[in-house]
Amino acid sequence: MQGSHSSLRFTNIGSSACELTGAPGVSYVTGNSGTQVGDPATRVLGHQVVTIKPGATASAGLFRSSAPEKTPSCHQVSVRGLRVYPPDSKTAAFVPSAGTACKAPMNGPYLKVGPVLPGANNTM
Repeated sequence: MQGSHSSLRFTNIGSSACELTGAPGVSYVTGNSGTQVGDPATRVLGHQVVTIKPGATASAGLFRSSAPEKTPSCHQVSVRGLRVYPPDSKTAAFVPSAGTACKAPMNGPYLKVGPVLPGANNTM
């Protein structure tokens, strides 16, 4: 499958070290209300505890399939970005990133995310 690879970065802005374990939750969103479009990202299994010191960054690799742009039966929807839940968190962040997703029944998943690993530039 063709698409693009990028990193989702998690920077510790606190004054003490924190830990993340596993892959974040990721989904496409559209509109000002942040309505989810399509299935959430498939999470890659396997993980380690990553300790992030104050000011340091860890990252998870993200793959975005190009299928929504190339699939004739896709009911294309313009998305304005990604909703990202850090591992073990119930609070999401919005990452601006315009793109295209598909509505049901061809709704993916068209995203794949790996576990958080040490370093700022991990990709899949």
